[in-house]
Amino acid sequence: MLRIKLSNIVLKKNEVFQLLSSFAEQMNIIFSIEDEKGKILFGKDYENAAYQYFLTSDEEIVGKVTGDKNAKLVADFLNLLLHKEAEKKKLGTEVLNLYQELNFIFNFSEKLAELINPEVIAEITLKEARHLILSSGGAIVLFDEEGTTLSVVVSSGKTFVYQDEVSNKDGLIFQLAMSGLSEIISDDELLQKISTQQLQSIIYASLKVNQRIMGTIVLCNDQPVQYTAGDLKLLTTLALQSSSAINSAFLYEKNIREAHEREEAMRRIHEITVKFVPREFIRSLGKEVITDVRLGDQVERVVTVLFTDIRDFTTLSEQMTPADNFSRLALL
Repeated sequence: MLRIKLSNIVLKKNEVFQLLSSFAEQMNIIFSIEDEKGKILFGKDYENAAYQYFLTSDEEIVGKVTGDKNAKLVADFLNLLLHKEAEKKKLGTEVLNLYQELNFIFNFSEKLAELINPEVIAEITLKEARHLILSSGGAIVLFDEEGTTLSVVVSSGKTFVYQDEVSNKDGLIFQLAMSGLSEIISDDELLQKISTQQLQSIIYASLKVNQRIMGTIVLCNDQPVQYTAGDLKLLTTLALQSSSAINSAFLYEKNIREAHEREEAMRRIHEITVKFVPREFIRSLGKEVITDVRLGDQVERVVTVLFTDIRDFTTLSEQMTPADNFSRLALL
């Protein structure tokens, strides 16, 4: 509401009061000014005044001018001042809101930069969204790496989004997530497809990075309060910031997982090769593990080579299956 008090114009601005006094004196205009409660702010109470002109701010009556026919000039002048004052107040409010929004985005980005866990990032994002935008409940749903399975990562407030509904590829939530859009839904028919509970409106914003759709953040309201374009803009900004953070966290987890897998693969290689290449032989080359050995590595050593054979092994092996051969050798 940008309603301006008439007293702030007439009484608190000395130049306006002086100008009104000049009107009354030089133009011989008989008038009085009173607020919406009937309090006289200027002039006298003209009970038998022939004319009265209402003063408005934000489409509400905030006072009136009574007097002779020429009092309309005063009323027009005051209405113009009220309109200008409302514009100044509106501009100031917009600038303040813009500053607050930029400050919030900066602080939110700094907070996300310190996190590397996707679930924690999603939890903080949903908490901030519900703090700034009125909602009865909300959830963040994310796709897996293949982009085929959708899961509820975090939820708060009343539960409107359930896992079994999210997993359904024909369900509305899955379709909304796949769309990559950010919208407000207030259509009763669509709301019933999302939840069996009585919803008044839903607002959702896509989570995506470089055209890759990661999921969506959904806020639901079962109260008679409709979401606005400003709410959608704010939620979209939150989604944009958190999408990059979640994507970075997923990449970090993937790199850690791949590093562990490489370490495990190397460990298994070492365990297998040591059965065939003794550690002492590797160390004689000045290496600790066989993967450190490179083509052309060599050292000069005086060594003794012992060749052994199993008596009658050929005759015995011909009488056994390959599996029996390996089993017998393993026992030696």
